[in-house]
Amino acid sequence: MARPSLFYSFFTLLITLSIRTSSADKDCTVSELAQANMRKLAVANNELAINLHKSLTSGSSENVFFSPLSISTAFGMLFYGARGGTAEELRNALGYNKADLPDELVHTTFKDFLKEILNSGDSNSGYVLNTANSVLIEKYMKLSPDYKNDVEDLYQASVEDVDFAKDSAQVVSKINNWVKQKTNGKIEKLLDELDASTVLVLLNAVYFKGTWKVMFDEKKTRPEVFFNRGLESSGKNIPMMHMKEEPYSGKTIGNPISA
Repeated sequence: MARPSLFYSFFTLLITLSIRTSSADKDCTVSELAQANMRKLAVANNELAINLHKSLTSGSSENVFFSPLSISTAFGMLFYGARGGTAEELRNALGYNKADLPDELVHTTFKDFLKEILNSGDSNSGYVLNTANSVLIEKYMKLSPDYKNDVEDLYQASVEDVDFAKDSAQVVSKINNWVKQKTNGKIEKLLDELDASTVLVLLNAVYFKGTWKVMFDEKKTRPEVFFNRGLESSGKNIPMMHMKEEPYSGKTIGNPISA
């Protein structure tokens, strides 16, 4: 590997939704029913991840890097305001039907899950995991009065009316500043411009920083050839970390992240 620690901040991270599954007791932060619903949300997110990966890699030999969690959360906010055929298309695409997760539970389950994320990590636990949501809406659009309040509550999102046509440059700057702040400066610029016909922008950022449970010695990092896609012609020298430990001893394969 190229670095001695994991330090990811991303708008697009290949990550499937993982959820604590212990029974509710005095130490749990949510009820058993909420945990069961979050497991269903995990099923939906995994369904989305698999289908997206198949679609993005079909007929391509390029590397793929994306975040099912980011996409699922952003489109969850869109799904909340959708009706009719649009809602049905989103329901199928986001895996809610496959997970047997009723519409009325999708959004309250997201609320529980996002609370779990925000309470799950800090510097004392060895890792930090944060997520943030935002919705920018063309100010001339007529939306349900409840949409803004509900999305703010259910998805802990900021919702703001903007003028995409008149204030395009300012809106782009606002978005880039938001992304930079929510990713702790790891993504400094997301957009160069927005089409003047834009009426809605959904934003989700995921930030993760963790350390290895078994640390690599930085002095042992040295360049070695990495063959992209297994092709000898694609070989490139990159920094590789080394250790003589057996991180897979026992039943665990891989070097776990401290948590």
